Amino acid sequence: MDLRLPQLGDIMTEGRVAAWLQRDGATVEAGQALYDLETDKVNFTVEAPSAGVLHHVVAAGETVAVGTVVGRLVAAGEAEVAPAPLVEVRATPAARALARELGVDLTTIAATGRIRAADVRTAADAVAGATRFLPYDGHRRAIGENMLRSHRTAAPVTLTTEVGVDVALARRDGTTLTQVVVRACAVALREHPLLNARLVDDRIELPATVDIGVAVDREDGLVVPVLRAADRLRLAEIATRLGDLIDRARKGQLMRTEVGGASFMVTSLLRTVVDAFTPILDPPQAAILGIGRVREIAAFEDHAVVRRQVITLSLTFDHRIADGGPAARFLGRVVELISDPAGL
Repeated sequence: MDLRLPQLGDIMTEGRVAAWLQRDGATVEAGQALYDLETDKVNFTVEAPSAGVLHHVVAAGETVAVGTVVGRLVAAGEAEVAPAPLVEVRATPAARALARELGVDLTTIAATGRIRAADVRTAADAVAGATRFLPYDGHRRAIGENMLRSHRTAAPVTLTTEVGVDVALARRDGTTLTQVVVRACAVALREHPLLNARLVDDRIELPATVDIGVAVDREDGLVVPVLRAADRLRLAEIATRLGDLIDRARKGQLMRTEVGGASFMVTSLLRTVVDAFTPILDPPQAAILGIGRVREIAAFEDHAVVRRQVITLSLTFDHRIADGGPAARFLGRVVELISDPAGL
């Protein structure tokens, strides 16, 4: 049986075999982890579709096109090569990500139980006194190339505005500010479909649903789980589903149906010192919204100076798809909904 590189999203064209988790010639069972796959969107562990003897075709570290045969599974009775003893590197997703970042070979680490990030740092610290070089490949390279492609192919314009969040932060239903913003975007995108569009070849496509990707920061780079049909979900449903997606994104446990194909994206620096920034479009999407940190300002209320909490929203949009007027009206609607979230 040929093991072909799977397509994890509708615009994915290639992926990197980051690491084989079983030796060449190893006997594996159905459902057992075979290799780690990296794309610009997500890290994914590919499992064996059936039992058999594994033979590597593509070496670890290689980037190949979707559909490429990366390995083969041969029924145990038909194998020409005697199966090697089963050896599996047991490590947490965070440890695997850090090992790739620091250039540490997980097979050289002795640990009790699963290898953790602390074990990787200890191994990296053991090599001291010399300049280290980190590989520019895999997930990091895929993100970089996607960002460059965005600048080469789009006509980005960024609009910024402040919005008061005192009412949103005072909510007692457990929803976070990011969840409120996502819900506000979902409602506003339904009313302003050009900002939910995609430019594909010579057509501007207007998707039937609002599928919002939310950028999640991890040690090995951004991962973007997608909240499907966000415009059909109430705020409480968005809170529950988004919380689950973000948690599994950080653990490297997303399914292939939960990445790729977003029609709009939200990226947040709420927990940093950044007030405002310029988000980069993810083609073929028409727009992306950035959220800056919460900060206090002085404002006037009935001739008195009062404290207010605000965030800065930064909307980058593709001027080939939408003009400044529609983009500004969309952003104005998002501000209106965040300011008075009772309507959400």
